[in-house]
Amino acid sequence: MNNSCSEGGNIKAWCPWCDLTSDHTIIAIVDGSPKKIKCNSCDEYHNMSPKPSGKRRGNLKISARRAKSREATYQDYLSRLTGGDSANSRKYTTKGNYKKDEVIDHLKFGIGIVLSVIQINKINILFKDGPRLLIQNQKYVV
Repeated sequence: MNNSCSEGGNIKAWCPWCDLTSDHTIIAIVDGSPKKIKCNSCDEYHNMSPKPSGKRRGNLKISARRAKSREATYQDYLSRLTGGDSANSRKYTTKGNYKKDEVIDHLKFGIGIVLSVIQINKINILFKDGPRLLIQNQKYVV
């Protein structure tokens, strides 16, 4: 662990919500090590923890509850933005340029909502099964 970290600084860490290693903002430090962090992809707060070993964790009810809660949030957000009609969603392409709260239709993941534009070429999109980091503005040179 990097002991020169400070509150508000960035660190790569495992996110149990995204189920991947991503950039996090340090919220609290205890004994010189990050304790509480916030995922920069899904904006969830959690304690600093090592990457899981790959073994299934004991309580599947919690995972099911999280998935149900995530789906409810997704449905609420989608209905607020579209009024229940996602027919006007835009087809996702890596060449496209998207903005916050835009509803997109991804070939594999389905209907999604752009939560944030992270960089000119990266966007965070909320799909029914959770948030995903996708690319945009990819201009291919021929």
